[in-house]
Amino acid sequence: MKKYCLKDVADIYSGATPLTKNKHFYENGNIAWITPKDLSGYAHKYIYSGQRSITEEGFRSCATNLLPKGTILFSSRAPIGYVAIAGNELCTNQGFKSFVCKEDVLFNQYLYYYLLKNKKKIEVLGNGSTFKEVSRKTLANYEIELPSLDDQKDIVKELIMLDEKYEDNCNILTNMELLMEYLYCKFFEDSERNYDIIPLADFVEIITGGTPSTKNDTYWNNGMYEWYTPADVTTCDNMLTLSAKRKISLSGLENSGAKLIPARSVIMTSRATIGQAVINLNEVTTNQGIFSLIPKDNRIPVLQIYFWVKRNKQLISSIANGSTFKEIYKKDFKKLSVNVQENAQVVFRKNTEKLFDFYESLVRENIIISELRTKLLATKF
Repeated sequence: MKKYCLKDVADIYSGATPLTKNKHFYENGNIAWITPKDLSGYAHKYIYSGQRSITEEGFRSCATNLLPKGTILFSSRAPIGYVAIAGNELCTNQGFKSFVCKEDVLFNQYLYYYLLKNKKKIEVLGNGSTFKEVSRKTLANYEIELPSLDDQKDIVKELIMLDEKYEDNCNILTNMELLMEYLYCKFFEDSERNYDIIPLADFVEIITGGTPSTKNDTYWNNGMYEWYTPADVTTCDNMLTLSAKRKISLSGLENSGAKLIPARSVIMTSRATIGQAVINLNEVTTNQGIFSLIPKDNRIPVLQIYFWVKRNKQLISSIANGSTFKEIYKKDFKKLSVNVQENAQVVFRKNTEKLFDFYESLVRENIIISELRTKLLATKF
């Protein structure tokens, strides 16, 4: 093992932001431009684009840099510690310090996993009153012990294999959801079929949630029920969910507006970002920013509810009200209607049942992969 400063084994680049008031810097832009927000809740190793791209004019107007494929992106503020690898040429805003590794001494994948494991160690080096930021100078002088290049590749070999399997599963999940959505359209959006148009509330029980007092630790310590907020839903990158960021205790459930929602319901955001939905695979609770849609009987499959929400997000958002933030109300939401046809429901269920089960198995497998990766990181770095 030999000790180096990061500046000796990688070229370090900062980013920048074109003037946001100039639409010519952004409209129809084709240069991928990444901000730390793009990595919030991002569960993938490689990133190819962000929420916004910039134009050539926008690129030339500021001090951002065009980074090559394979560059390691490390968020240096708000927050410190998001890590990803550039999947293609891209640039970033000023919230990143990016590393182009010197290939004769540092394997980029090794640095990626090193930063993932040691981001908290780097976070404490940040300074600032408004928000913490780790400077380019601090990172340039940060010392890292490196084995030989061959040993670096050997150390991360298993981690790379796990991440490749994870990404393969994600690609399959994306395609399977598209297939199930196609089947939904075929059976419930077919202009040649005769449907009964029924109010949503006739088939679905709509439950709102609540928040236990955050001042009472007994409502949160040793929590046993997953407690979902809109953020848990919007950051979920597939249609099934098994866990939320926080849990509440039995006393938290009993002393708040939170209610126990059965497995295989649809939980949907009802404020802020409206109409995002996932299917919960276990009993959960939610806060007041979520509607839980529970099938009343076996007539309407949970997948039909999920895709109805997904494909009617614009309609759902259109009934929102509020001055501080938009929110939909139960009394308005329950009046929305669903296409129902008994034969369509039976055939849709039959066609999607095994697809759904396989989809669920891949989601669970990815959770195991993520847990195994965390354990491997702890042993290798």
